Amino acid sequence: MNKRKTTPDTARNSKAWVRHLVGDSTNTGMRRFSANRNLLYPPRTRSGMRELEYATQRYADLYDFAPVGYVSFDRAGRIAEINLTGAGLFGMPRERMIGMPFAVFVWREDVPLFLHHLLRCRNSDARVETELRLKNSKHEIIQAQLCSTPITASAHNGAVVFQTSIVNLTQRKATEATLQEKEAELNLIVTQTPFMLTRCSRDLRYRYVSRAYAEMLGRKAEEISGKAIVEIMGKKGLATIWPYIERVLSGETVSYEALVPYRKERRFLHGVYMPDRNENGEVVGWLASLLDLTEQKRAEEALTESRERLRTIVDQANAGIARYDRHGRIKFANPRLCKMLSYSKSELQDKTVQQITHADDAEKTAEALHRVWTTGEPTELDKRYVRKDGSIIWVNVCDALERDAARRPRFIAAVAVDITVRKNMEDALQTSKGLLEELVQERTKDLHVANAELKREIEHRKGLEGEILAVSDREQQRLGQELHDGICQHLTAVAFMARSVALRLRNHRVIDAGDIDKIAELVNTAAADTRNLSLALHRSDVDAAGLVNALQDLVDREIWRTPCRLEVKPSFRINDDVTAAHLYRIAREAVINANKHAQARQILVKLERWRQGMILCVTDDGVGVSSESRLKQGLGFHIMDYRAQLMGGRLKIESPKHGGTCVSCYLPDSGLQSRKSKPGENGQLRRSSAKGARARSPLPM
Repeated sequence: MNKRKTTPDTARNSKAWVRHLVGDSTNTGMRRFSANRNLLYPPRTRSGMRELEYATQRYADLYDFAPVGYVSFDRAGRIAEINLTGAGLFGMPRERMIGMPFAVFVWREDVPLFLHHLLRCRNSDARVETELRLKNSKHEIIQAQLCSTPITASAHNGAVVFQTSIVNLTQRKATEATLQEKEAELNLIVTQTPFMLTRCSRDLRYRYVSRAYAEMLGRKAEEISGKAIVEIMGKKGLATIWPYIERVLSGETVSYEALVPYRKERRFLHGVYMPDRNENGEVVGWLASLLDLTEQKRAEEALTESRERLRTIVDQANAGIARYDRHGRIKFANPRLCKMLSYSKSELQDKTVQQITHADDAEKTAEALHRVWTTGEPTELDKRYVRKDGSIIWVNVCDALERDAARRPRFIAAVAVDITVRKNMEDALQTSKGLLEELVQERTKDLHVANAELKREIEHRKGLEGEILAVSDREQQRLGQELHDGICQHLTAVAFMARSVALRLRNHRVIDAGDIDKIAELVNTAAADTRNLSLALHRSDVDAAGLVNALQDLVDREIWRTPCRLEVKPSFRINDDVTAAHLYRIAREAVINANKHAQARQILVKLERWRQGMILCVTDDGVGVSSESRLKQGLGFHIMDYRAQLMGGRLKIESPKHGGTCVSCYLPDSGLQSRKSKPGENGQLRRSSAKGARARSPLPM
């Protein structure tokens, strides 16, 4: 504003000049002047004066009743003049406010602002504006703007006053606050809600995009605004929404749901397009409200897939599945349960659980349902269902509570597994258990009997051990006697004759060839006796092929006091080496016993076939068996019987009618299977025969 100069014209046009003319209306001189103006001025002048008074009064009225408060204060900040609007703003009479400091009506915290405003007015001829808070007589805050202009007032002796307009900003501030609140609310709605907003122009460009829309695309809103839609979405995306754009540009509001391809991914959107019109009603673009339903659609698809999977599981489950309410009314049954009970689905849905439950299980079924409904804990029990035809089926039922979204009990879900087969097996098992207990008791009795027999057998075998020791001593004594009486005598004779030959040679230098021959004969005889004795003690090379030769060698030995001969029938055949070794040992033992005890004239060893297998017989014509029971107590019998059992055969000793003794070993065909003996096996069997006789119980003949 240009610097104003105080001139008479300016003073006359100012409010101070009006107050000088009409404001002091209580002045007596002015009233007299007004009453006697006809005397001072001619009629034409009086007419001009009336127009002037009218104009002055009109200006005063405009000043007092202006919608804006006006106040004039001096350099000290005291109120010099104030109009009615200003006085009404502060709620005080105008006459009382004249001369008061204007700072009295300034809010305490804003007094420094007013003082700074006053200082600027003093130092400048330009218009000074300041926003601050005022207060009225009720101490209510008034948001105001002070606009001060310095003027020279003739009514105040040419002093400079500051003519100030007081613009009440309270309503405007409240409106601005409301507007800011609405803008903040709108911004909150735009930025925080899942709805995405865009504003597009007719030339297919973004004019505005919300933050949510930009975040969906992974960009900032500033990067998208002003860009072409095809640049952001791509050609495929624009082609997808183009039919809706055409409709909205024609003035139609469009709503759609579609899978829209963007450059990076595909989004399922729900969109509402509204035409954007200018002041002339022309469509210049459209406003779009978009909602991203991608995750919702994925969740719906997953839910649908889950429901289909659950339906398939329920329908194809190998267990019956049902759902019933608190009172046991069946609301759903899968095909398996219907098949188990022989009912159709519609027939089952008209029944209760109690109606398909066996009467004996109804009470515990009701207790289980009540417990599940009240506690929410699942229960499991075995019970019986009654089929449509009246037959019984055993099931294992697990009941669990099904709740609604508010966690309130809604239904009871039951899974029933057919356990009829298991129950039948349990019953059969229980019966078998009873039978087994009876068998165990019987076997226990048998074990007690067998144990007693075993104890007797152990005692018997202990006695046999003593016999074995005695027999061993006797055999050693016999061997020693045979060595002394046979080989030792021959060797002694050889020694005497050799000494005699040595003396004759030393004394007479003469050697008789007959003596040398005699010595050689004695040595050969001793060697033969030794060989026979060795063969009698051990024969380890007996097998199936050499059995006959071994027996022939046995009967041809010169050590026997009783002549022996061998008779082999053509029907006799054996292929098992082990069996052949055992037969040889039995024959040898029988021949030895016959030589010792039979006092026979002849011993016959015969091999032949009988109706079920092969037989070995050693027969003599001696004194026979005096006591069969006494014979069976001997060690030789036990050894022969043990060997017969090893072959799967049996041993029999009897006295024929014509006298003598017959030892027979019967060998069935099942014991004649080929078993080739390993090197040393025959000797091993011979050495372990005595141990085997002690370890195995001899079978009675």
